[in-house]
Amino acid sequence: MVTKTLTIILVVIAFATLAGCAYNHKQFAAERSPLNGPDEFLVQIDDFGQFWDKAEAERALARVSQLAKTTNVIVVAFVHGWNHDAAPENENLRDFANSITDTKSRLIDSRNAESAVYRASRKNLTGTEDLSVVSIYIGWRGRSLPWIFNYATFWDRKATAERVGEGDIREFLLRLNGLYRNQQLERRTGTSQTFMGLTTFGHSFGGQVLFRAVSTEIENELITRTDANGDPALNSSEVSDLSGFGDLVVLINPAFEALQFERISQLSRKLRFGKQQNPVLLVVSSAGDLPRQILFPIGRQLDAIFLRPNFRPGQRALWTQALGEYEPTRTHLIDLHETSQPLTPGFDPEIYSENPCSIANLDLSNVPSIAGIKLTPNQNHRVNSPFIVAHASTNVVLDHSKVFESTLRKFLNDYVAIAQGKRMLVNRTFLSCK
Repeated sequence: MVTKTLTIILVVIAFATLAGCAYNHKQFAAERSPLNGPDEFLVQIDDFGQFWDKAEAERALARVSQLAKTTNVIVVAFVHGWNHDAAPENENLRDFANSITDTKSRLIDSRNAESAVYRASRKNLTGTEDLSVVSIYIGWRGRSLPWIFNYATFWDRKATAERVGEGDIREFLLRLNGLYRNQQLERRTGTSQTFMGLTTFGHSFGGQVLFRAVSTEIENELITRTDANGDPALNSSEVSDLSGFGDLVVLINPAFEALQFERISQLSRKLRFGKQQNPVLLVVSSAGDLPRQILFPIGRQLDAIFLRPNFRPGQRALWTQALGEYEPTRTHLIDLHETSQPLTPGFDPEIYSENPCSIANLDLSNVPSIAGIKLTPNQNHRVNSPFIVAHASTNVVLDHSKVFESTLRKFLNDYVAIAQGKRMLVNRTFLSCK
């Protein structure tokens, strides 16, 4: 009887998995999306890594290019994870739309008292407090089966996330980064005073998509700073500051193995970074993320049994544990601070003009408090490191899915704002800081 029941369950799962080959593989109607403003874009990717509508991606790039020529602009791109998609009613899509509304209020709206410090900072750095915020939701088929059957799609969706990250979205993000770097150059040479900000976020398997799309860019930059043996190309008294991808790449509860990050980790450990190094990658993993702590290793162990060759010493842990859960890679702890003020407590925007070197030389891998959150380095931390792999208490990120809660959102808003201010100061040719 037990054998018969088990057989029926396996047949149902197998049938559902096969049926999932077509389920939800479609383009969702953009006109019903909560992202419907002129600076809000819904970019959708199919299971083969190709755009459903290439014109939408081109419109987004054209709009960013247009705004960057005339005003300050911040681009925020988000890649959702497993069990989500671009359906108008999708929780992630709606939460992202709401978070963008909140971000605009905090950064721009003069009726919001919290906006004063951001508007004054922009005025000091660029000569104008004007700002446009461009939001881009990157949708893919994270949900490929209905109801609880979708939990049987771990392996399929993991592989799809890797494929999506290597497809059209990689070119799209690289083009965005090209616009960003061009605007950075124009500011540095004095051709333009306005700035462009670019922050990309990936959650769960969306972190896999994003990492696959941008990691080669970061890795190549590290390689240019090392010789054929992987040793620093510069002598020990020199630094090897990295530009990275945009202002910052943020991975929240990323669902991919730590092994994928290992090459970047090993290359960066051999280099010394200076005071003016900005963060390049921020990984935030929740202490309450049971799926990545329990289900992810089980899935990877099963994968290892059936699909992988024997591991060499040290490889199994890197292969079976998610980035952020593999402790040797962790560099920080994120927890609540006793303060709760926006931005760094007591932050004065005049500092950008009166004492710019204090920001240009600020080690953003070791800040005591931002938005009521403290970022505490551990024994793996290196001074001025561009790579932060942080373990967050449940006070900051409750569990695997709660990635749009206000505590984390405020911290990320303010952390990115400080990082952007530092980049703008560092890129000034006339600024000389010891």
